[in-house]
Amino acid sequence: MNRFKNVLDKVFAVALTLAMILLVVMVVIVFTNVVLRYGFRSGIRWSEEVALIIVIWFTFIAMALGVKENLHISITILPRSLPRLFNDLLNVLKYILEIAIGLILFYFGLGVTKNASLSRLPATGITNAVNYVIVPVSAVFIILYAAYYLSVALIDLKKVSANAKGGK
Repeated sequence: MNRFKNVLDKVFAVALTLAMILLVVMVVIVFTNVVLRYGFRSGIRWSEEVALIIVIWFTFIAMALGVKENLHISITILPRSLPRLFNDLLNVLKYILEIAIGLILFYFGLGVTKNASLSRLPATGITNAVNYVIVPVSAVFIILYAAYYLSVALIDLKKVSANAKGGK
């Protein structure tokens, strides 16, 4: 199972590197456009479109990163005051919900991407699917990371419940 996570981490590292590069590219494009627009009264016609695409991609890669690093909002006060078994059950439920959300994102992301491929962006002329193709890609990462953490949580839950039964 650790080998699976190592491979997944390496593939996701490529996506994170892409996100960092895209962020730098976006800053350069927007900065250049601002300088050209206010300094020379001209601009880059396609800069807003490309910046929007990059923001969309960055957002969905960051969402997958949130699942990978367990950074999404969660309530921790109640589980801390309850028995460990209950806390582990809540974690299992959380990972199941993350998988369900990932599956929904994947399914509808494919549909939106397919529909968007029928139109083109006005300034660049590239297919509008480029805005949405990141949705199913990030959904795959969300599903795989949540499934990994679910398997770890289930193993931990099995140990905790075995200890609870053995301790009685």
